[in-house]
Amino acid sequence: MKVYIQTDIEGIAGFCFFENRADQSMENFNHRQRMRKLLTNEVNAAVKAAFDAGADDVIVNDSHGTGYNIMFEELDPRCRIIHGRNCSGPHWLPLLAGSDALVLVGMHAMGGTPCAITPHSLWKINDGAIYMSEGTMAAAIAGDLGIPAVFVSGDNKITAEFAEKIPEITSVVTKEALSPYQACSLIPAAACQKIYDGVIAGLKNRGSVAPYRVSGPVKLELLDNAKHIPPFDRIGDAVTADTVSEAFLKLEKGMEWTVFDLEHADGFVYP
Repeated sequence: MKVYIQTDIEGIAGFCFFENRADQSMENFNHRQRMRKLLTNEVNAAVKAAFDAGADDVIVNDSHGTGYNIMFEELDPRCRIIHGRNCSGPHWLPLLAGSDALVLVGMHAMGGTPCAITPHSLWKINDGAIYMSEGTMAAAIAGDLGIPAVFVSGDNKITAEFAEKIPEITSVVTKEALSPYQACSLIPAAACQKIYDGVIAGLKNRGSVAPYRVSGPVKLELLDNAKHIPPFDRIGDAVTADTVSEAFLKLEKGMEWTVFDLEHADGFVYP
């Protein structure tokens, strides 16, 4: 069994504020390292659960921001990790094909969700027939490949969205969102235990979870702005394609920050 673990950071227990990579102070450095440690622990709980549930191949995608957040030296050595410059490889979810299940750790709510922790990125489909977060977009891309999303963790707002779109999914609420910047959170150790138990349960139930599919053709728009504060603007041009995956890649490839299918060094410097 091959398990693909898609990660973000805003949905982990203990996270309440947007990351500020421009702040070079020691206080901000220490805070960001602390959040990365919490993320690493939650991802590791999911990795270990996947192997204990019978996986023989587990791939982790470090998909937040720079794509270089997880302390990979602390992960279970049986897994592999995709990290580095996001959107410079072959796909937003590289190496997803052939997976038996998608597991989502640290997800956040779509842009504009009231009282959700740091909500952002609002994917608008077919003129508002469907709205998606980054997490459910990942589930839809997996669905195009026939892969079910079997587990999600994050605040109570993102888990509510998943419950509407994929009722059979196993979810773990890591925190109750009280405002965009305040939450009543599980203690990280408790969140990790719940994630471990939840991933095992989700993988055991994967035969009962249908892949999340969106019927085409798909008109896709991304709504957001630099500060993630409503009202949102459309980012780039609307695109139309036969599937969500095709529409997503067409839209993303038009963004100034993406360099999909990069073959030669172009001067990029981390972070």
